[in-house]
Amino acid sequence: MTARRSVSLAAILGALVLPSGAAAYGWPVKPFYKQHAIRASFGDPRYHLGAESELSAFHFGVDIVAPDGTPVYSVEPGVVVRRHESSVTIGRASGRRFGYWHVLPVVRSGTHVRLHQLIGYVMKGWGHVHFAESIDGAYRNPLRKRALSPYNDHVAPTIASVQVFSADGTPANLARIAGPISFTADVYDTPPIVPPAPWDVARLAPSTVAWELIDSAGVVVESTIAANFDFSLPANGLYSWIYAAGSYQNKAHRPGHYVYWLAHGLDTTAFPDGAYTLEVFASDTRHNLGTATVALDIANGAVATQQAGGSRDTG
Repeated sequence: MTARRSVSLAAILGALVLPSGAAAYGWPVKPFYKQHAIRASFGDPRYHLGAESELSAFHFGVDIVAPDGTPVYSVEPGVVVRRHESSVTIGRASGRRFGYWHVLPVVRSGTHVRLHQLIGYVMKGWGHVHFAESIDGAYRNPLRKRALSPYNDHVAPTIASVQVFSADGTPANLARIAGPISFTADVYDTPPIVPPAPWDVARLAPSTVAWELIDSAGVVVESTIAANFDFSLPANGLYSWIYAAGSYQNKAHRPGHYVYWLAHGLDTTAFPDGAYTLEVFASDTRHNLGTATVALDIANGAVATQQAGGSRDTG
């Protein structure tokens, strides 16, 4: 159903506030109530076995910068429900758990841990704590409001480019769009605190990516939220539906690259021929909003006429 653009998708995203389901908590490294640098965000693309096209998964926590050997502390009291040689998970009867990865533990399984108790040290060669929160087994974004605090961000994500493709996968002619099209967006968010080198080039993944297709009268004829990590993670089976080829995480001296599928095979024959605007939105957990627009002309009727004319017998 179409609607006048009195309430746009951008306004909906800007007003989107999901309940955290729990109280805020401090940071797992000192100082506890001061914001620290993040070098990787919730939901960004991850790969396993060294392959960047197989066994892919969404990042289920945030990477907090901390030099090797840094003491790591519990953000809430609880019981050590899982202890490995490089990680600790602390849980409560409510079903809420916090995981601390790349940490050499100093606590034992089954023991009670106090708030801000020392639980381990950042392992050599890692330079960060992978910090994760889950509730009843489902991961939550630690950077959502009323979670990891304080966390302030005043910089909007950047939409570096938008690409539109014809059905055969080639770049579409924006002046003569016909048939099914797909489109992607290259998006990134600048960290509010720049990590130290060699991670100073790191980019964060946005928490939400969405788009609208608007006709020349200002009517929104189609809109979709393509990716949403603001609160929780999608199923891993949706990885290739959300991330396009060429997406990868941050590495030392290499910024991450996040390319999102906005639409797969959108049927333009459902819309009248004419001029349209594709508007893309990207926001972070503090709802700073980045936008980009692409002008295009749908011309299914013109293409059909041209094809019919070209098939006539002129002999």
